Amino acid sequence: MAIYTTVQGDTFDTIARATYGDETKIQALMEARENIRLLDTEVFPAGVEVFVPEVSEEASFVEADDLPEWRR
Repeated sequence: MAIYTTVQGDTFDTIARATYGDETKIQALMEARENIRLLDTEVFPAGVEVFVPEVSEEASFVEADDLPEWRR
């Protein structure tokens, strides 16, 4: 279990990129039970603690058809 503390202007996709190295894993952050209270937040202020669940390296929550060709 990890906790990410936001900086002003963070969004779920920038947090996924910062913590997982891949913004396509955004769904893991949004589906974490501990983050339910944050789902209505589009842009975070500084200092919000976001739970970062573990995901496997190969896990991706974006369908291959939704990826740009260079990333398939």
